[in-house]
Parts: sequence; C-alpha cells; structure tokens
Amino acid sequence: MQKTFAALLLTMLPVSGVAATSKKAHAPVVAAHSHKATITHKAVAARAGTHVVAAKGRKGRIPRTLRTIPVSPAVRERAVDRVEAELTSTASSPFLYPSALNRFFKALGAEQAEHAAGGTEPASQTVRILQFGDSHTAADIFTGAMRAHMQQQFGDGGLGFQFPGHPFAGYHLAGSLRSQSAGWFTEGNRFTALGDGDLGMGGISIETSQPEQSITLETTCTTLQLHFLQQPGGGRLQFSDNGAVISTVATGTDADAVSGASAGTFSYSCTAGTHDFEFTTLDHAPVKLMGLVSEQPGVTYECLGINGAVAPLMLRWNQALFANYLRQRDPQLIVLAYGTNEAGGSAEHLEGYPADFDRLLDNLHRIAPDASVLVLGPADRSMSGSAGRGRRAWHPFAGTERIIAMQKEACRTHGCTFWDTRRRMGGFGSMQQWVAAGWGQPDRTHLTGTGYRALADALYADLIHAYNLYQQHPEIPVQESSNGQTRRNP
Repeated sequence: MQKTFAALLLTMLPVSGVAATSKKAHAPVVAAHSHKATITHKAVAARAGTHVVAAKGRKGRIPRTLRTIPVSPAVRERAVDRVEAELTSTASSPFLYPSALNRFFKALGAEQAEHAAGGTEPASQTVRILQFGDSHTAADIFTGAMRAHMQQQFGDGGLGFQFPGHPFAGYHLAGSLRSQSAGWFTEGNRFTALGDGDLGMGGISIETSQPEQSITLETTCTTLQLHFLQQPGGGRLQFSDNGAVISTVATGTDADAVSGASAGTFSYSCTAGTHDFEFTTLDHAPVKLMGLVSEQPGVTYECLGINGAVAPLMLRWNQALFANYLRQRDPQLIVLAYGTNEAGGSAEHLEGYPADFDRLLDNLHRIAPDASVLVLGPADRSMSGSAGRGRRAWHPFAGTERIIAMQKEACRTHGCTFWDTRRRMGGFGSMQQWVAAGWGQPDRTHLTGTGYRALADALYADLIHAYNLYQQHPEIPVQESSNGQTRRNP
C-alpha cells in the first residue's frame, strides 16, 4: 500500500489559489453571509463572461496557454437554466444510505430545541460538523456557504477548528482575520515528505525555534483552544486577548516526564463578542502549533481542507495525535470530500484505494463512534485531449466513475451516507455546462464562487429535507427504496 500510495500522490492536481486574508496586511474582514436555501444564482451567473477552450498547439502536446472565447449573456443564461434544472431534477433522491445520518439529526434536534426555547439561561450546546477534503474544501467557499446556512437556521457556533496562523497561500476563513510572522514554516502541505507526521487533527502544522514569532486571530467566540505539540525542550508562548496579556503557555514536558511528544491543549473561556487573540513565542526553543478552535453555543461547519489532498493522506498523520484531538472535538457529523485527485490515478495506482478508504472509515468510527459520516463524492470533471489535426478539446473525464463506485461501496459496508456530487451537478459531462454557465473554472476541475455556493445550497436543502423527515418520525429509520429515493418505512 505504501508504494501504491506514494505513486498516487504524484498524480495530484495543482493548487488553484484564493486570495489570502491576512490581518498584518490589513485585509478586510470577510464575513460569512447568509444564503437562502435556493439553487437560483442567475442574477450573478448570467452576466457576460468567457468560455475557455484549448488553443491549437503542436501535435501531441497540451498547449501552454488557453484561448478565451466570449460567451454571450443569452448563451450563459441558457446554460444557467440547464444547470439549475439539473440541480432541481436530481433532488428527489439525494442520499444513499441516509439512515446513517440519524445520530447527527438527533443531536441537531436537541440543539435546535434549545436554540428555539430562548429563556433566561444561556444556550450551552454546540453541534460540530467537520469537513475534511481537498482544494474544493480548502478555499472555504463551499464550507463557508454551508456554515452560513447551518448557523442561520440553528445558531452561530463559531468557526470551530482552523489551522493556526496563515500556513499556506490563499488560506482564509470567512468571518475572521489571521496572520503569522515570517519565522514560522509549514509542515503537511508537501505530501511526499510529511516529516515526523506530528500534524494534529487537520494535517498541517506550523513551527519555529525563534523568539518573538507570533500568530493572531480575530473572530467571535466564547471559548478558544490552541492545539500544540507537547515535546521535550518545547518553548513558551505568551497569550493575549484584545491586547491584554492573559497567560503563558508552556509546550515543554516536565523533566521527569516520559520522553516523547504528545497532544497539548490550551483552553481559554472569554465573554461573548469579537476578540483579537495573539500567541507570541518567548524562547529560542521549538514550538509546533497544530490548530486553533474558536466556538460558542450553536452549530459549527469546520473547514479542514488541504489543496491537492487524497483521502488516504489522513492515514499518514500521527494517529495518536489525530485521535486525541478528534475525540476532543466530539463531532456529530464528519464530512469527507475527496476523490478529485484520486481519480487521476491509473488502475494500478488505485488498487489499494478501497482498502485505504475502508480503513479510514473504520478509524473514524472507532475514534468518534457517536458521529455520523457523510461522504461527498467527487465533482464532474473534463480533461484536455486531442481533437485531431493538432488541436485540443475538452472531454468529460471518465476516471471519476471508479472513485464514485468505490466510495459508494465503502459507505454501504461501513454505515456511512453518500451524496453523489457529480449526479447533483447533472451527471457525466455536466462540468462543460457549468463552465458555460460561469459556475465552473476554466480548468474544468474547480468551480467558481457562484458554483460552489450553488452546490452548497443543494446539499443544505437535501440535508434539511432529510432532517425534516427524521423530525416527523424519529423512531422510524430512513431507508433507501429500490429506485434510489429517500423514504420512510411505514
């Protein structure tokens, strides 16, 4: 499996960048806006744009540049109509094995009841949704829209888990400002060299051995946690809130403690509202930070995406650290959104994928037995190929089908729910229509902001529909009928 996995890593997609949100650069706060549960984005997408096709190049070689061809507003509007029609027509049977969501729905119902009750006592429950994934997740456009939907309906639980500082270009979470000084370096974003694998729950860490190196976070919450590596000789951090020094965080182990590294957690309770947090190193000593958690009562939808990642990457992180922090988070729903990068591998490279994905699901069930697991299948994709006479053209990519089939089978045998992203987009070849509508990127792999938000609208609507069915008869399990439609047993 190790050799197969290493080969698969070499097929990963390049990263598409997103503008960074950096507090030090005085970037504006990007707030999570609320969106109605709708799949109508015509007002945005119908604007005139460009449709990108491959330019003519030397025979047998993909050209370095792409030629943009204008798309008229009328053509774009027709494409939007077709995409919206597909999203609507596929909504009748969105989930495979939906009964696996019942544990999540039960927790969501309890939180909703508390949120709706109001009263003099402050709300206390937080329902946590964690989405692990690749670049489709890392940009926090899809997850940000899901967060806005869920928090508008069930209460704002804050950002939840996030990477510390600004560990890679383009990292930002809607509703926060963050920064880090220049003396930190990142581990976990180069998949063939993960170092010691001590990467915490999200698979990325930042570290330094220099004093006066800082990270900042500005957001709203009532509790804050810092995940760090507790290690021999570890340095100290000064922690401040809104400019006032609160405490010193020691990341070293006691002199007589058992040698080795372990999961360290610093927790802080604060008043409700916006806080400007800062951690600053004090010593010439190693400090490794693996995560921040900011939350409050309500619902979180947490973004744990890494550009170019594949699902089996999670198996290469230090599993003791991962398990420790995942248990601390106590999620009610774990969302896995992988498959785009895996689909590019050959049949030989993918030979070990089903076993790896099974093992990943087993690990999650073992670590968080009370959490539901929802797998989002990969989106449709097109690839550039020969169109004859030295020309290139875009063709629907069939390789995604293998991953979808593998993930469906894993969900069937491991008690997870599956949401077929490609089918909700309109099926095989639908990416071409999404690009024409202005909802897909010119690379035919990623979506535009409008596209990601439309897809989030669809998932949210599907989840709420299934949740409402559960609420009507929670004692009756949701089942999948022979024609694939979600229904209740009588």
